[in-house]
Amino acid sequence: MSGRFVRKSHFRHVFGKTPKKEATYFDIKLATNGDGSHLAASEKYIIFATTGGGGPCVVLPYGKVGRVGMGATKLNVHTAKTADFEFNPFAANVVATASEDCMVGISVLPENPEEFKGTPVSNTLLEGHQKKVDFVRWNPSANGILATIAHDGGAKIWDVEEGKESLEVDFGWAPSSLSWNTDGSMLTTALSNKKSVLWDPRAPSAAYTFSTGFGSAIGTFHDNIGLFGIGGSKMGCHEYHLFDLKKPGEPITEFEVDDNAGMLQSHYDPDTKMLYLGSKGGSQVKYFELEKSGKMHKLSLYSMKTGIKGFFFLPKRMCDWKQCMISKSLMLFRDKIEPVDFIVPRKSQLFQKDLFPPTKAGVPSLDGTSWLGGENKAPVLKSLDPKKKDEGVGGVKVITKASLIAENKKLKARIAELEAKLAAK
Repeated sequence: MSGRFVRKSHFRHVFGKTPKKEATYFDIKLATNGDGSHLAASEKYIIFATTGGGGPCVVLPYGKVGRVGMGATKLNVHTAKTADFEFNPFAANVVATASEDCMVGISVLPENPEEFKGTPVSNTLLEGHQKKVDFVRWNPSANGILATIAHDGGAKIWDVEEGKESLEVDFGWAPSSLSWNTDGSMLTTALSNKKSVLWDPRAPSAAYTFSTGFGSAIGTFHDNIGLFGIGGSKMGCHEYHLFDLKKPGEPITEFEVDDNAGMLQSHYDPDTKMLYLGSKGGSQVKYFELEKSGKMHKLSLYSMKTGIKGFFFLPKRMCDWKQCMISKSLMLFRDKIEPVDFIVPRKSQLFQKDLFPPTKAGVPSLDGTSWLGGENKAPVLKSLDPKKKDEGVGGVKVITKASLIAENKKLKARIAELEAKLAAK
């Protein structure tokens, strides 16, 4: 009898499904500004920066695959290059943009992506940064709360509904990443001085700073298992270090990822406890399963023929459970975007509850005022089980100023149309 035991895992045989060319977005013209993923998406739209005057971004309807070309519809609300962008997790047609013109843009696009012709329904520019803005990140639980950080290390929290800056802290060094934890109570920022900061923006004096040794690092919360991760380049290769959130001074795990030169990219799925790691210019995305103890179990890798410029993972609620699809991603190349689905091979057509625990519902758990007042709440979750699709998920109803303005415009247009008909009689 063999003394070897195989670790039990539901995700041991996960594989990435390569799409055919006709299922990709090809013939794109990409501009890779900044240190972000160069790509963002929601259930309705895809956005990436392109070349041209101002800070143009190509905006595509999600799912409308095929040739993009030079005539693609563009959003251009800035006077200089756009460095980063992110869609509101609670409103798939609202996108925040960061630019080298020191502005943060909040653009409301049409609910129907086919109606977008280049002019947003409404647009607001948030002014306050003194240097180019590197990153924008929406709070994952609180409605209308946006974090931004500029190249001089100045970070701000915005109440987007009120269109004003609410909080500010200065780290004094250029950032290479910015991300929230699961409930939106903390942020992490990796800085060019080879240090990382864990901080609650409502109490910046209590920020915890520690050395990582990475010049261009990414920080990721794995707080559902009590861990925090930092990845970057050291001694000619990429490493990923795991820290205990209660004692983040020294790493409990150090893992060598690859020997590529490009900046590391990461995505963590708290539902499966899987970490996806790739690098700009690299042709592989490796994925691991994490444990509370700090162990990183390598599952497999997804290989591509050419190097990627970045990747983006879509909300879990967009996954097709019938295919046992546990994650849905977009791989960005120099001239195309490839949708890649990660699948667990199972023959059963029944809902697999061991693969699909309740996931983020896409509704806020509290309003921005409550969050600014110090309140925290876990994200609202929903089941992907079709038998439970009609169950209420709770949360806070999103009624934004932008949506009210858009509705008002529609009503005015309808009134004008009716008045014109009356006048013609």
